[in-house]
Amino acid sequence: MNTRILMTALALGTTAAAAAMMLSSTDKAFVPRAAMGNQFEIEAAKLADSMSMDAKVKTYAQKMIADHTKLGADVKAAVMKADPSMMLPMSVSPAQQKMLDALKAAGKNFDGLYKKDMEASHAETYALFQKYSASADANAELKTVIKGALPTVKMHLDMAKTLPTMGM
Repeated sequence: MNTRILMTALALGTTAAAAAMMLSSTDKAFVPRAAMGNQFEIEAAKLADSMSMDAKVKTYAQKMIADHTKLGADVKAAVMKADPSMMLPMSVSPAQQKMLDALKAAGKNFDGLYKKDMEASHAETYALFQKYSASADANAELKTVIKGALPTVKMHLDMAKTLPTMGM
């Protein structure tokens, strides 16, 4: 009899642990938006690194590439641990693609448009991450990654506000 109780308790504990690892509908709505936003930051930063003539913009862009590449890897690891079948988008949204196209065509107005896009994108990301971090049904491991990223996203937003609006 005691063996049966022990086996039932172990089974229930394993089921509860497995459920905690799975992705909720909140996670499944959050992850694609976060992944596309992260990819946008990287692609826009690559454009800034090659198109801007301003050293401050280039330094910021290089930081965006490094920080967002790490964040993308951390998010992917947490998602794959919870649900190895979930595919993260490797592209940007149609609206983000329009922004990238506008940056490519901006010419001498590049720095001003990049600054505007970075402020808007990081403000949106910060709000998205705050909302997700406060969600009761978010995956614990992914939530930890996102909570840990909040100060960096805020720093990126603050840095974006100091970017020059005209190339040198």
